[in-house]
Amino acid sequence: MPGLFDDLETKYFLVFYFLCKLRFRNFNKSDIKKYQNKRVKKITEYAVNHSKFYKEYFSGFDLTNFPELPFINKKIMMDNLTDFNTVGLSKSEILNFCLEVEKTRNFSKRLKGLNIGMSSGTSGNKGVEIVTPREENYMKAALFARFGFPKNEKINLAFILRVSAPAFNLDKFGHKLTYISQLNSISEINKQLKEIYPNVVSGPPSMLKLIAKEVENGRLLINPKRLISYSEILYPDVKEYLIKVFKCPVHQIYKCTEGPIAISCKYGQLHINEDLVLIETLNNDGTITSPGQPCQKLIVTDLHKKSQPIIRYELNDIITISPEKCKCGSCFRVIENIQGRADDLFWAKNIKTDEWQYIFPDYISRAIISASEDIDEYQAIQSAPDDVLVRIQLKNGIDRNQFNSRAVMENIYNVFSGYNCKQPEISIVFEKPEFNRNSDKLIRIHRKFSIN
Repeated sequence: MPGLFDDLETKYFLVFYFLCKLRFRNFNKSDIKKYQNKRVKKITEYAVNHSKFYKEYFSGFDLTNFPELPFINKKIMMDNLTDFNTVGLSKSEILNFCLEVEKTRNFSKRLKGLNIGMSSGTSGNKGVEIVTPREENYMKAALFARFGFPKNEKINLAFILRVSAPAFNLDKFGHKLTYISQLNSISEINKQLKEIYPNVVSGPPSMLKLIAKEVENGRLLINPKRLISYSEILYPDVKEYLIKVFKCPVHQIYKCTEGPIAISCKYGQLHINEDLVLIETLNNDGTITSPGQPCQKLIVTDLHKKSQPIIRYELNDIITISPEKCKCGSCFRVIENIQGRADDLFWAKNIKTDEWQYIFPDYISRAIISASEDIDEYQAIQSAPDDVLVRIQLKNGIDRNQFNSRAVMENIYNVFSGYNCKQPEISIVFEKPEFNRNSDKLIRIHRKFSIN
């Protein structure tokens, strides 16, 4: 019966677990393409037959010519949420439920048996993720199959994030996943971590760094074998600090409400989940971005999700695919770098051509941290093309009056000059970085004005 095996694949935890392992280890590039083409065809047909939005949105298009299907984005999805989902929920009941959960902080609640989560995003534009119990189940199977957990140990994972969901707790086959609220005080988080004594700790980089400081100062005694970073960009200096304190590998999970994009392998390389999502990295003209070059459009299609089909969804993220194959042997592509969101690009006018020129956030970040060993944390905000504010938090015991602010400014000037751009006015203040009020994320490099 057509499609029967596909249904079995996502129905049973162990079946999906073993198939995820098999595909990651054994699929070559041809196998990956065949599998993705098969899944794209099935999920597109399902969406058209079960979602009123997709039936109308793809009307007039050849469904077999997938690269020509139109993109969607968060605004399109949210504007059409009632007709978008395939589980019969209205937009009003979804949003009312999410707002009630946020108000009561009771993240264990489900709506008609479904796990519904809301993400504000860094811009404040609300997004919604609908997950069925079956989708929860196979995603957990994929995580356990794919991730480089400690060998010969049962997994005891502490999961730290701002919001929770029923999917964030697990006690199966001796493996445990326990949620800790990021909104708790650091003393309460310390207490919970002591009780759990996890061998894997996961959280946003800013939170992992805070925990590392507690360990470094002797206020917390834990000995994880792995750290997992997600939700924010893991900058190299933070990764190095975490490795220094915990003396264990730091891996990443790259997931958004639109799909489980990538997970680190045992060597710490961030592999795209080629059997869970189809990732298209494109230039502005629609051509495929060459490996080693940052993409200008990131398009994601979830290959299995049916409750809220994600087909050719345009993210605001900028990534670079590595041209090299990982030494783990998998043919699943590796993400060499996550530059951040398009909003994290600085922009300035080229002094020779008067054209707009983008500046990648990595260059700004390196300019700041390379200026001094005394910087503990930082943030750069470009509020106008010629106006940059740098927040610097110095390490304990460092006198701000002795700090060489000029070195930071000169390094940033050099970045702009290297792009043939006019040098901005730079203000430096000695204070903690501000977390984004919409998403509670630490965004180190951010632009506040729009570029068309």
